Amino acid sequence: MKEYSNGRKGAAIVIHQMFLVMMVCSIYGTGFNIRMHAGGLGELSLLMVTGLVGSFVTLAYLTNICGRRSDEDPNIYLNLIDRLYTDLHLLLMIMFIYLVFYLCRNLRGLHFEFSGLLVAVGTIGYLTDAGFLTFYLSMVRRAKDNTLLQHSLIWVVFHFIRDRISGSFQEPVTRKAREQLAIKKAIEEIAAGAFDTKLDAKNFHGQERELAVAVNHIRDGMSDAVMNHIKNERMKADLITNVSHDIKTPLTSIVNYVDLLKRENLENENARGYIRILDEKSQRLKQLTEDLVEASKISSGNIKLDIQEIDFVELIYQTGGEFNERFEARGLTIVTRLPHDSVMVRADGRQLYRAVENLYTNAAKYALENTRVYVSLEEHDKEAVFTIKNISSRQLPAGIPDLTERFVRGEESRTTEGSGLGLSIAKNLTTLMGGEFGIKVDGDLFIAAITFHKI
Repeated sequence: MKEYSNGRKGAAIVIHQMFLVMMVCSIYGTGFNIRMHAGGLGELSLLMVTGLVGSFVTLAYLTNICGRRSDEDPNIYLNLIDRLYTDLHLLLMIMFIYLVFYLCRNLRGLHFEFSGLLVAVGTIGYLTDAGFLTFYLSMVRRAKDNTLLQHSLIWVVFHFIRDRISGSFQEPVTRKAREQLAIKKAIEEIAAGAFDTKLDAKNFHGQERELAVAVNHIRDGMSDAVMNHIKNERMKADLITNVSHDIKTPLTSIVNYVDLLKRENLENENARGYIRILDEKSQRLKQLTEDLVEASKISSGNIKLDIQEIDFVELIYQTGGEFNERFEARGLTIVTRLPHDSVMVRADGRQLYRAVENLYTNAAKYALENTRVYVSLEEHDKEAVFTIKNISSRQLPAGIPDLTERFVRGEESRTTEGSGLGLSIAKNLTTLMGGEFGIKVDGDLFIAAITFHKI
């Protein structure tokens, strides 16, 4: 890759100036010899042509490499002088050219020896070329960067005036336009959920007044619908809570009497089988009732959180240890991948344990027997992500609904012991504590994840 270093560019500028000074001195020298009827015109003419060709060749080279750092670099790099507005730079260049012409005109009135003339002309030519190159190369860089016109005072003033004029036309200048704008803003606020927005119909006229009244009616209808929905949700939550509490009292008696029957030495095998079934069903009903009460509390926000710093790794180890027997009973092998160091998060330890426990319970109930259950805790930037994966024992139906909704289960027959509340409770608890809960189903592979910000 050919590099265009500052040294290479500087050398090209110096060579260009040498050729230009040679050409200018040759022109003045030729004129001087003609006035003095001296010889040497052929040599000076050759130097003049050489200087002219050399200055044009080096100027073309400088134009090609201007603003670039290599032949393969497409970027254009601007200099400090390029920050000056284009029209101001042009004005300064015009003033500089006028100064040069002024010096040259006065130079003709002075009497120089031939050597003194060449020194004076060469100096002026050098300074003139330095100013020209500064202006010319800056214009070339701006043209390559497509900022030649945009970076000018005229362009800035033009766009400023145009924006102000177009902005003034956009302002409502009539009463009808102002009223329509007010109606439009009110509709947008109501659509965003601000149901306290109300238009004063007395401030509107004609069709706009009818629209304002209609918007108010829509607002009232939406507000009533939302309030009724909230009221119904509260009623359903209260109904679930009250019924669950009413069920708990006789259910406790059933569980206790079943426990007493289990202690009796019944010789009838059928009777012992009936008691075993009663025990299983009563325990399932008890768990369902407790889940209903807790789901109702969580959904209504009637739950207090004690947010503390929790070691996520230790909590997962503790939960996994309590499930070893249940997993072994179904031939499930837990493959755990946890960090060696502590991973601290802010959460309610009891509720976070409940969320993780529900995921372990879900795997213990629905994972395919004699398979592996993968448990991991990974750290991603500022987040800690707990993941549990297992193969479902039953084929998950196509188009499966959101498993985190209440009473939704992965198998449609509903013959298993689950209540359809475990994942919903885990999600709601995680969300209340400021975490994220997600589920992914890929064929028969079930993946659940809980994410919290690390401390």
